[in-house]
Amino acid sequence: MGILFSSRSGSLCINGRRVIKPHTEGLFPEKQFHKGNLSIPATESNILTISQCFLDLYINPIGMLQEKRSKGKKWLHSTVEITKELNKDNKITEKGTREKEGQILSSNSTRGWHLFSVYTLHRFFWKDFDCIRGSKKHEETDDYHWWLENDNGDIIDLTEEQYRASRIPSLRDQGKKLKPMGQNHSATSKTMAHRITEVLSDHQYNADAIDQYANAYMRR
Repeated sequence: MGILFSSRSGSLCINGRRVIKPHTEGLFPEKQFHKGNLSIPATESNILTISQCFLDLYINPIGMLQEKRSKGKKWLHSTVEITKELNKDNKITEKGTREKEGQILSSNSTRGWHLFSVYTLHRFFWKDFDCIRGSKKHEETDDYHWWLENDNGDIIDLTEEQYRASRIPSLRDQGKKLKPMGQNHSATSKTMAHRITEVLSDHQYNADAIDQYANAYMRR
């Protein structure tokens, strides 16, 4: 059995136990990512660092968003809504949550983030980890669950908490390796990854250096 990297109430966990929050700002050399190559070794430290940065920039401050779909189901976190949030001037507190007047933070804030977390983190760890999709759709959202997994059985699933809260025990049964999805998700994950790299390197650079298409990040 491999290692499980997940989160609980906005904090990182390893095998279900919370870990000390890693520092993220300026850890990598200034020119580490400026040529568009985001691949880094899939060490425990690097996985925790990238995951923490994703939590601090996106899941913790934005929380759960909902959008009605034509089928009457709720699609959580559309690329349109995420893009709107990314364009806002978010004020990040020491705890990594955005200050927003009148906002009540959701107790299930990872809902809907699985695709975005998987595709964004995959850009960093694609040489070791694959995108895996569950075998069954979840009725409420009419969607499958996704996570990252390597050949050793190590799993990165920052959003598993949403299913644990709903008492769905078989969220990763019979997972299937698949390519990342289409253009909208690729563009959004590129934007997210670019912002993460600027935090990690404490350096601004042109996002166009990064290949937009997530399919370019596949093990060969």
